[in-house]
Amino acid sequence: MKTAKRKILITVLALLLLLPSISLALNIELNLEYPSFGGFNLKDNQDLNQIIAWFYYFVISIAGIAAFVMLVWGGFNWLTSAGSPGKIIEAKDRIYSAFLGLLLILASYLIIQVINPELTTLRLPELILPH
Repeated sequence: MKTAKRKILITVLALLLLLPSISLALNIELNLEYPSFGGFNLKDNQDLNQIIAWFYYFVISIAGIAAFVMLVWGGFNWLTSAGSPGKIIEAKDRIYSAFLGLLLILASYLIIQVINPELTTLRLPELILPH
């Protein structure tokens, strides 16, 4: 049952990611407003490499926001624990997990930027035609 759900989820996500490219191939304009992430604006260019780069920056941004919300939530739980040791431990674990998540997000971004910043600017390889 899990594999069927996983296959359906992967199919839906693939269709959502490829929908702008498919519509461009059919000369159909979609009236979608994508926000700009990492300097990638899908309103101007909807190539597959631009969609992947935009999705990378989108996931990094959403993960950062989620980690920040968890950090605030853990702090709020700690403040409202009223000295209960169980609630304080739970809040500390949530704060620790949020910091660990932020560290992982930052590390993944920095590793890609340090190894090769060109990895985040995806480009299709050029074909060299023989004369």
